[in-house]
Amino acid sequence: MQHRLLRWLPAAVAPIVIAGAVTVPLVAAAAPPDLPAKSAQQVLELVAKAKDVRGFSGTVEQRSDLGLPSLPSVGAGSDTDTASALDLIGGDHRARVEVAGDSRSRIAVLDDGAERDVIRDGDEVWLWSSKANTATRVIATGDRRPDVQAPTTTPAALAQELLAKVDGTTAVSVDSSQRVAGRDAYTLVLTPRTTATTVGAVRIAVDAQTGLPLDLSVTARGASSPAFETGFTDISYAVPAASRFDFTPPSDAKTTTKRLDAADRPKGALPAGAKPAVGGSGWASVVTVPSSAVPSDLASNPTVRRLTTQADGGRVLSTALVNVLLTDDGRVLAGAVPVATLEAAAG
Repeated sequence: MQHRLLRWLPAAVAPIVIAGAVTVPLVAAAAPPDLPAKSAQQVLELVAKAKDVRGFSGTVEQRSDLGLPSLPSVGAGSDTDTASALDLIGGDHRARVEVAGDSRSRIAVLDDGAERDVIRDGDEVWLWSSKANTATRVIATGDRRPDVQAPTTTPAALAQELLAKVDGTTAVSVDSSQRVAGRDAYTLVLTPRTTATTVGAVRIAVDAQTGLPLDLSVTARGASSPAFETGFTDISYAVPAASRFDFTPPSDAKTTTKRLDAADRPKGALPAGAKPAVGGSGWASVVTVPSSAVPSDLASNPTVRRLTTQADGGRVLSTALVNVLLTDDGRVLAGAVPVATLEAAAG
């Protein structure tokens, strides 16, 4: 039976994962470029300038070492959907990214001998898998806009979300400059002011000319290498042609169409009256999802049991950055905090 943990849990956990991002460049320069000195505030202002970038294209590499257990994708006890979802979270990937303005984008994840694409052109999104030979067309109507999760995310998108959450719980500084994807970049460092989190620090490579974040990685507290890293290996600021966002599926592909209107609930959203509660603050926040919003068979599902271990009052999914506690009474608690913190919050 397919479990639903990775279908709805990201809605509650994603803000914590983003708040736990730490950057170490994918491509280290032999010698740092000689850039004019800037304060942390000036680099933040430079990042704000990135909104003026009208388009770009490049190759993004993502590397993950979250300590997630592997799952069989075929054979007895296999769960293809879950194995695929875990691979996107915990695997290494390379993607081609193209952006033109605010409403056109194309992300193509380049797997071995296959490709997965998310192509947006205005109010229309295509989801394409060459391996499965399937294409889904998502059309937004009324005031609803496409909100489809891409199979991988650019350093710029993650950094913008992360920086929007910076407050007094975070120390912000500037480290040595670096060279990323052939571009000179400042290194912005975000460090939690608390030791009550699994996150060590955040380093974001910011294009010295455009302000676009080029590299972002996540390092766990006490670790010497990043648990998650995503960065450009090459980039061009030429605006891609409109034709790059046209998509016609192969004639033999299985094609479906989904229309969204304002009444539709986004995929992964929790039902009304079952919203998660947030306890603690900043990097040490804990999200609690009530049992009414959790599938009743979640903890007993064989796949979930394979992913989790027994803990005080429930079962735990442990990663280098985020821990998740499934309590015996059906709740789910998650945070970039030690398991003991989740157990205490569960009561």
